[in-house]
Amino acid sequence: MKLLSLPSRAQVKIWAKAVTRLIQLPFLPEENFLIFLSIVIGALTGVCSVAFIRILGLCENLFFVSLASRLDFFGTARVLLLPAVGGLIVGPLIWRYAREARGHGVPEVMKAITTGGARIPIRVAVVKILASTVTIGSGGTAGREGPMVQIGATIGSSLGQLYKLSSYHLRTLVACGAAGGIAATFNAPIAGAIFSLEVLMGQTSPAFLLVLLSSVTSSIVSRSLLGNYPAFLVPPYELVSSWEVLLYIPLGLLCAGAARLFVHSLYRAEEIFEAWKFPSYFKPCVGALAVGVVGTYLPEVFGNGLPAVEKALHASLSWQVLCILFFAEIFCNSATLGSGGSGGVFAPALYIGAMLGGAFGSGVHYLWPTSTAGAGAYALVGMAAVFGGAAHAPLSAILILFEMTNDYQIILPLMAATVTSVSLSRRLATDSIYTLKLRRAGLVFDYGGSTGVEKPKVPTS
Repeated sequence: MKLLSLPSRAQVKIWAKAVTRLIQLPFLPEENFLIFLSIVIGALTGVCSVAFIRILGLCENLFFVSLASRLDFFGTARVLLLPAVGGLIVGPLIWRYAREARGHGVPEVMKAITTGGARIPIRVAVVKILASTVTIGSGGTAGREGPMVQIGATIGSSLGQLYKLSSYHLRTLVACGAAGGIAATFNAPIAGAIFSLEVLMGQTSPAFLLVLLSSVTSSIVSRSLLGNYPAFLVPPYELVSSWEVLLYIPLGLLCAGAARLFVHSLYRAEEIFEAWKFPSYFKPCVGALAVGVVGTYLPEVFGNGLPAVEKALHASLSWQVLCILFFAEIFCNSATLGSGGSGGVFAPALYIGAMLGGAFGSGVHYLWPTSTAGAGAYALVGMAAVFGGAAHAPLSAILILFEMTNDYQIILPLMAATVTSVSLSRRLATDSIYTLKLRRAGLVFDYGGSTGVEKPKVPTS
């Protein structure tokens, strides 16, 4: 019996051409074709994001249950070794197959838009999924949204290249995929669209509809497969008194300082590891080992840190523990990504903000217990303020927290703290946590994207 064989490259090209002709019917206008592509990108990004989340859960179980049980003879030291084992896997994987997959992902997408005509190799997304899964699953301190942004952006870029679209349209499709990644991560489709426009495109544009469609489609897919649950279980928010809003302004100032400390620590760690004369493929293991040392005493820093954030939101941690975790998260995320590990900085920024906001809220609630909300309310606002200050993205920060709570009462405190934080952060530094990596490489991200370039037509049959 003849065995089944894989199709040849020529056959794949014939099938792709047939699909192209089927989709691009003569009566299908340019705008409708782009709308169709944006929905497809959102659906594929949603499916890939769900797969990534589930694979990540399996990896965490593999390291912290199966492998941990086999290392019982090491005693408590086994907790220290688990991230190091992950680092030993991630280093050679990234170094051998896709060095673009190291770090937090979003700057690499921005670099592709700036220098590569928005063309992202598929191998980068594949290696990013594998490296991030092992990094976070073994306890590395990083967020899962960075990989999802890179996955979605790669899907958008690949589909655009398949249909031989211009760089002008590729840029839009990359933004569509990135929006889908954020939407699927945080179950926040509007915030996903705004993040993509604010961070990757720098402006709202006619592409907003396409980006929003991808974001919503990705969110619908992830909700149908994972359930309609928020990224964090947020307690009800209440503004106890009108003058309490004034307290969120000094919180915003503190969050701006925290954001700059976070950015400085991350890039300083990169400088230290890059200058170190040591095999690059072993450096993630060293960074992971540092995380393991901290995690032995503070297991809340392992992984994406969502359980610890929820504890801060429900005021289940003392102000002393919140302060310790604030510095521990900055150190561990810097060690994880600065050494060459793979993951995101979005979730760590939210974590840092939750710890700082919770500690601040504990203090003001102690001073004015009858006229201020609990510490959890300040932790919630602190999340948006620190991320907004680090990314210079106030709209994304405000919307993502608003979509998590669905509570209009929180809008005013969110705006007060986040706008204050972003305003001060921009005065302290020109670059965000994303654009700084490009500037250090001698690149300037072009938010305009199409200066001097005539808008091209979508190919038609």
